[in-house]
Amino acid sequence: MASAEKAANILTSLEPADFRILQAIELGMIQHQIVPFESILKYSSLHEKEIEYRLKELHSKDVFIRESEPYRGYLLTYVGYDALTLNAFVKGNFIDALGSPIGKGKESDVYETFNSNGESLIMKFHRLGRTSFRDTRRKREYIADRRHISWLYQSRLAAEKEYEALQKLFSMGISVPQPYHQNRNGILMEFLDAYQLNEIESLDEPLEYLEEIMEHMEKIYRAGLIHADLSEYNILVSKQGKLWIIDWPQYVSTEHPNKELYLTRDLRNVNTYFERKFNVSLVLEEVLDKILERS
Repeated sequence: MASAEKAANILTSLEPADFRILQAIELGMIQHQIVPFESILKYSSLHEKEIEYRLKELHSKDVFIRESEPYRGYLLTYVGYDALTLNAFVKGNFIDALGSPIGKGKESDVYETFNSNGESLIMKFHRLGRTSFRDTRRKREYIADRRHISWLYQSRLAAEKEYEALQKLFSMGISVPQPYHQNRNGILMEFLDAYQLNEIESLDEPLEYLEEIMEHMEKIYRAGLIHADLSEYNILVSKQGKLWIIDWPQYVSTEHPNKELYLTRDLRNVNTYFERKFNVSLVLEEVLDKILERS
């Protein structure tokens, strides 16, 4: 069972004091690779005996790892972190229940979720620990200058960055999912009844779709962003033919010194895919020049 599902299953069994302890470990992980008991005592403001008791109870729920070497300490797992995330969404009346998984990527888990009115939404949990720490540092500029940073905090930063991109692009009328809320490693957004482009076997007038995707990329560039990891896996298409571009934690600004490199790579990825699968393509240099000139 995935960590988000485990977190959802134990959520109602956790009491406010339990969440205070999990939050204390979370705070301690900013400064410590292994969080000492003294930090939990400091940040939770609970009595030592109560902390001892609750740590024993919580350990059986897989919400943290307990270390004994080189000294006694604790580390949140993704189950514990997801529990904090879900609790924040539930307490804020953003969601009422976690539904079935929709997708699993290299760095995220995506679930259908429901609000109190029974409406379907999407919850995305970032999971940067699935890639190597070195690779994550290389690809994510917002952590490059940090010596100590946990997988959990990396995931939080990725969620914050993606949420900021979605807010900006959606407000400008660009075809991305509407973002509703973000907390820790989780982003809540609108439910899209659509398929990944790589799952679609045929398209009516595929050249028109390719041209529309390139137009979206031009609008995104005018908005000051470049996706920087665009492919057939993060373009969605509905049965009615509407397009959305998803997955934004790795975007770069058009102020980036290598902006043309990132933009060209995105254009080439999409163009090559359409040429290989649908036997249509555009002249890449012309598309690139058009985007740069108009912007």
